[in-house]
Amino acid sequence: MDTLLTRKDILSIPDELCPMMVFSFGIGSPIATAIAMKEHGLYNHFMWLLSPGMLATQDVTFRMMPVENYMEKHALKFVYNKMWQTEDRAKLREALDAGLAKPWYRRLYDPLAIVGQALNLEWLQVPGIDICSDKAKHLKLVDRNYDLKHPSPTNINNWMKKQKGYAVYGRYRLD
Repeated sequence: MDTLLTRKDILSIPDELCPMMVFSFGIGSPIATAIAMKEHGLYNHFMWLLSPGMLATQDVTFRMMPVENYMEKHALKFVYNKMWQTEDRAKLREALDAGLAKPWYRRLYDPLAIVGQALNLEWLQVPGIDICSDKAKHLKLVDRNYDLKHPSPTNINNWMKKQKGYAVYGRYRLD
């Protein structure tokens, strides 16, 4: 059984486990529900817990945001890889930091990809601009088995379940 996390538990996730993958579902959001239903999954958003309490998330722009901002209206699932070494985590942080350092117009959420996802044309994207789940591409740096192209959060979640080393740290559910 997965561990149910409290607010305090989430804010106390050790830095040694970061970056950690985070899946979310926006409770009560028609868009979140539509995405989850279309993908036959539970999650509509993918992001990275880059450091304790701070998410690297593809919002309107790819940016840092306190995890607490997601705790009011989102169910969250935290996943880490037990096999990653310090060097692996450093590679991921470096790649995510490089993405966060890009000019704002290169960190925008890809509006064309939304249309592509809706039409099952996942390849339909503006080159060089991402949607949230495209940020899983950094897994290639530390996992040679990562082979997803233009995945949805559900695709990433299902892929991790079939790979060695990935484990659910815990889940956060609203009461």
